[in-house]
Amino acid sequence: MFCQPHRPLSRRDLLAQAGLGFGTLAALGVLGQEGVLGQEGVAAHALASRPGHFPPRARAVISLFMHGGPSQLDTFDPKPLLARYAGQTLPESFGSLDLEFTKSSTAKVLASRRTFARYGQSGLEISDLFPYLASHADRLAVVRSCHHTEFNHSPALYFMHGGNRQMGRPSLGAWCTYGLGSEAEDLPGYVVMRDGPLKSGPETYGAGFLPAVHQATELRSATPPILYLNRAAAAPPLDTRRLLDFAQALNRQHAAVRAGDDRLSARIAAGELAFRMQSAAPEAIDLARETAATHRLYGLDRDQTRSFGTQCLIARRLVERGVRFVQLYHGGGNVGWDTHGNNDGQHQINALQTDGPIAALLEDLAARGLLDSTLVMWGGEFGRTPTSEGADGRDHSPYGFSVWLAGGGVRGGMAYGATDDFGFNAVENKVPIRDLHATILHLLGLGHEELTYLFQGLDQKLTGVEPARVIRELLA
Repeated sequence: MFCQPHRPLSRRDLLAQAGLGFGTLAALGVLGQEGVLGQEGVAAHALASRPGHFPPRARAVISLFMHGGPSQLDTFDPKPLLARYAGQTLPESFGSLDLEFTKSSTAKVLASRRTFARYGQSGLEISDLFPYLASHADRLAVVRSCHHTEFNHSPALYFMHGGNRQMGRPSLGAWCTYGLGSEAEDLPGYVVMRDGPLKSGPETYGAGFLPAVHQATELRSATPPILYLNRAAAAPPLDTRRLLDFAQALNRQHAAVRAGDDRLSARIAAGELAFRMQSAAPEAIDLARETAATHRLYGLDRDQTRSFGTQCLIARRLVERGVRFVQLYHGGGNVGWDTHGNNDGQHQINALQTDGPIAALLEDLAARGLLDSTLVMWGGEFGRTPTSEGADGRDHSPYGFSVWLAGGGVRGGMAYGATDDFGFNAVENKVPIRDLHATILHLLGLGHEELTYLFQGLDQKLTGVEPARVIRELLA
């Protein structure tokens, strides 16, 4: 028996009674999310590209997130005074320490083992960890005075991504597709790539209370990079199209009596985009189409740089095809940048894996005329302390740390803001995360005050309820 004659056939009835093998369609589980990609009707318009509140400087973002928290003192914020006080407690003139990071008031200063030099016409100071990136000094705007309140990884990750320490807030990438849609008709608008699990879980880059259509799509490092996407060899495109049409008719019937369920409407259109992605996505991530010279540029021919180099090259190919926001993670699943011990040695390992690929990304984007319209950003969830943890580690420090921006309307060759003489507290031109987010949205043509979503009776914003400002000193 196919169905009960006295009532309409529901999707659940069909799956239970017919066994038609819908699992072969990417439509019913693209990346295992509850509605990840596009939608028909209302949702299709939600992902259609549209103008922002004013003319943009950038049309796409590539976020390079160093998971664990890189040390500002060993990367972009040189502090010579650390060497003078190495092995000593901080001087009394520094003030009392009422800090979570130290269990003892006798924590000793840990000098950096890195050397800094000035690069480019700007003379921007960069650590010897980044010899390749240093050649792009005049493209970088280093913000040395970022700060927030969250000492632990998970709330700090939520803060850096969604402007709030609480889980469940929309991430920056989701806000960007909510505000601007996507220029990629056959690819998702928001893509994530990572090299291991995040300490805060996938909610870090989630859509929160925004419609589920703005959820990120993850590209895996394993094979296949996109689950359930490949069409079965025995299923011709026309037959797959007819089967999907039938399933979607049932899905729409099911959704008609469940008004407002954005997860269901997102899942309906996931099938439509997945069907188109069966052709577009494999081509977009097929690095065999790149030249041998490009492979060498990104370090795909070397074990140390192959993983992150692959992410960076795919990111370039995605923004080239209209993807709005690409989020890359380095340092997941192991020590990464969370250097409670062997701070210097682990930073050398991390820099070796990322420096060349990041420099290649900037060079490649510039050569293709994409850097002016693509905002590239680098940073972690916080920085690290000027004092030691154990013999040679540094603890977490959200009170003053560095990020950098490049391309997409940013004025390069500058350092903005400053921390104190020991690199602990932001003291000059302090940049709360809401200001950083407001600036990124501004570069994309979005006003942070106007980009709102009604949730629980409030017009919610990425930048929250406290006043935020665009850091105009960073704009070209």
